[in-house]
Amino acid sequence: MKRFANHAVTFSLAMASAAPVAYALAHIAHDGLGVPATALREQSLICAALICGLVTIEFIVSKE
Repeated sequence: MKRFANHAVTFSLAMASAAPVAYALAHIAHDGLGVPATALREQSLICAALICGLVTIEFIVSKE
């Protein structure tokens, strides 16, 4: 149970720190570089699905 709590806290902290970074990068890409918002949304959904899949695979494989 401690291992699950450790993973949950680590994941929460990673997501809490990744959210402002993602927002800042999207702001720079949209306002500074002129990338359309629709392209940013599409890329962010693809990246979120990829990360979710990798985290799920890592969680399933790392059973102890």
